[in-house]
Amino acid sequence: MFEVASIALNLSNVNNLEAQGLPVRIAHEVKTSGQVGGTIHIEPNDRPVAGKKTRIWIALTRRGGEIIPYSKCNCLMEVRSLTNRNINFQLSNSFSIIEKYLGLPSKEVTFPEVGRYELKLVGSAKNDQDFPPFELTFTTNVGR
Repeated sequence: MFEVASIALNLSNVNNLEAQGLPVRIAHEVKTSGQVGGTIHIEPNDRPVAGKKTRIWIALTRRGGEIIPYSKCNCLMEVRSLTNRNINFQLSNSFSIIEKYLGLPSKEVTFPEVGRYELKLVGSAKNDQDFPPFELTFTTNVGR
């Protein structure tokens, strides 16, 4: 018979753990809007670098876990800087499918400057799909 132990970690001071050489991985950010949820991942390692191409994935699901394919969604992503009000641009519904990442749709973005950015994905169902309109907003810090 095996005994299972559980450990609770306080990650309120992640920088101290990293400074001590301990690897720290925090789960990808998940947001919900009504019946739709989205999980974001940003390459490389959720730490985008200013001036370099960055790949962004947002996996969409309905409540209950059913995947919403981007082909069934009218989606538009808006990117705006929270540190420089002059930076604001939109990305169309043309998401690329990269098979090495489980066929999840992704978008390539180049953040022009270091700072904090907001990524807002707005979507609605195409044709006969049955999910309500949604708006998911994520933030990320872009470094050097």
